[in-house]
Amino acid sequence: MHRAESSNFSDSTSGRPPDDELAVWIKNATSGSREYQKRIYELLASRIYRVIRKIVGTSDADDVMQDFVIQLFSKLDQFRFESSLETWAHRMAVNQSLQYLRKTNREAQRAYKVALGTEMSENPNRQTQVDEAEILNLAMEKISGEQRAILHMKEVEGLGYEAIASVLGIPEGTVGSRLNKARKELRTSLIQLGWEA
Repeated sequence: MHRAESSNFSDSTSGRPPDDELAVWIKNATSGSREYQKRIYELLASRIYRVIRKIVGTSDADDVMQDFVIQLFSKLDQFRFESSLETWAHRMAVNQSLQYLRKTNREAQRAYKVALGTEMSENPNRQTQVDEAEILNLAMEKISGEQRAILHMKEVEGLGYEAIASVLGIPEGTVGSRLNKARKELRTSLIQLGWEA
C-alpha cells in the first residue's frame, strides 16, 4: 500500500452498499475472492490511511497500512454488523497504530496538538522545538494507549463523543471523563518532565 494509491480513493461513503449487499461482499472476500477484497479495500482505504498516517506519521504509514490490510482480511469473518464496517475498521486501525508505536517506541508528534489549550512553541529556534518534541514524546509514552488514542481522535481528528465512544467501544457518557483524565495525565507527565505552561 502506497500513499499515491490511497489518494485515488474517494473520501465519501456514497459508494457504500446497503448492509445486505455488504454482507455478500464480506462473505465473498473471506472466501478468497480478490474482486470482493478489492471492493472492501477501496471502500475503506482512504479514510483508514489518513487515520494511520495521523497517528504514526507519514514515514511509517505505509508499513502500518500493509499490516492493517493483512489483519483486516484475516479478521473480516468476525465482523457481525454490530457497528458499521467503517467504525469496526477504524477501531482496528487505531489499535494497530498504537501497537506499532509501542513496538517501535516512537510517536508522530507533529500530528498531535498538545491537548492542554496550548500548542508547542512556534519559536524559530530549532533546538527549542526539538527539546519540546522530546519532552512531549516522553510524556505521551507515560500515558496509556487508550489515552493517546482518545486525545488523537478528539484533538486531531475532531471526532465527537459519539464517534469516539463507538471506536473505543465505551459508553458515550464515559468519553468526557476519560478525555479529561487523559489531558490531566498528559499535563502531569509534562510538568514532571520540566515542561512550563
